[in-house]
Amino acid sequence: MRGYLNEETKEVKPINQVRAAELELPDYDVEQAYNGKLYLTGYAPVKPEPTYVEKRKAEYPSLADQLDMIYWDKVNNTNLWQSTIAEIKEKYPKE
Repeated sequence: MRGYLNEETKEVKPINQVRAAELELPDYDVEQAYNGKLYLTGYAPVKPEPTYVEKRKAEYPSLADQLDMIYWDKVNNTNLWQSTIAEIKEKYPKE
């Protein structure tokens, strides 16, 4: 059976009967990482750099807007959709 020894009273209690307030826990400096978890200060993982796919996805117009661009490109004989997509692909080339 596991227990907790109170150093002052020398009393041993089963671990499942110990209140958190009775425990003498050291104070640690912690920080919250990008993933929402707490880590000791200096040990939090660094957020990874987004990939070219994630960067492109964030910048592309919504599908509804792209379909609208394609429709109006056909009506007006323009190439707005094609130039918009090409610009984003050029801005974030494949790695």
